[in-house]
Amino acid sequence: MAAIYSGIHLKLKSPQTPWEDKLKLARFAWISSQCLLPNKEQVLLDWCTHALTGWYNQKVEFSPNVLEGLWCYLDNLLHSRKLHSLLKQGKTISLRLNMAQFLVRSSGRDTSLTLPFTVPTVTSLTSLLRQGEGLITNPHHVILVLGALQSVSLDHLSSLVYQSAFLAVHEALFAIIQCHPQAMLNAAPSFLNVFYHLVASIMQEGRQRGNSDTGSDGDVYLQCSRLIERMYSHIAATAESFTTLSAFMVAQYVTELQKVTLRPDIKLHLTEGIYQILDLCVEQDIKFLMGGLQMGVREVFNDLYGSYTHYHKAQRQGEDKYTV
Repeated sequence: MAAIYSGIHLKLKSPQTPWEDKLKLARFAWISSQCLLPNKEQVLLDWCTHALTGWYNQKVEFSPNVLEGLWCYLDNLLHSRKLHSLLKQGKTISLRLNMAQFLVRSSGRDTSLTLPFTVPTVTSLTSLLRQGEGLITNPHHVILVLGALQSVSLDHLSSLVYQSAFLAVHEALFAIIQCHPQAMLNAAPSFLNVFYHLVASIMQEGRQRGNSDTGSDGDVYLQCSRLIERMYSHIAATAESFTTLSAFMVAQYVTELQKVTLRPDIKLHLTEGIYQILDLCVEQDIKFLMGGLQMGVREVFNDLYGSYTHYHKAQRQGEDKYTV
């Protein structure tokens, strides 16, 4: 029986083998113990990811059915008991960082792939970031991760899928702040763009909608708004890194805020978060915001800055005085 699988690697790579037959061969090779292919699991994983890469880069052509079959095949590989058993036994199966970035970008084009592919891949990237603390010296690797995170779609998702995707991106950003602060400095604009992606999405999902504001869906978005507030506090804690970008962050916030009417509970957490960024703004930043924003956005900023001065700043100054 092993003869059936002789030369399977060559057949998978051969342009003469139809893609439908390649997919069948790969499926049988994965499940069959009679396929004696050296380092079989890694070879089949590499073949599948390279095939998907080639299609999305328009270097190879095959039917939509084959494309769907490749994604299903990759799903079966990544979630198979066989693979997990091998990993528990200490065998290493590698997925290159740029390939993981590709998977996030490609699966991000189809929201049905968010839970089975996008979220697990981002979670894996987060694990790599944490395990690589002190070992990843090239900031380009962190920039690759940020590039992938920018591709995670947060639009038109159910609350459950949205929560999973939001948490995955948030935890990846948190890992970068904790484990790779120097790399974050070198990629501060990219980092803030990904974070703004989260802020803008929770503003859209957290807008007032009447009766639908309550219930499990509402709790999901409230939890996400708390995480936004927490991330603002972590960004503010690295004041030296983001002082020059604090006015930019506030401008992004009020520009997005001007488009929606937020639920009061969600607005509370987002407001407390942006207050901590306003703490970083110097007088010149405030003048820039008051004079440089468009009319409608400027009014939103004036309201925000007024409440900041009256409540948050006054309270903080009182606490500082008490501490002294």
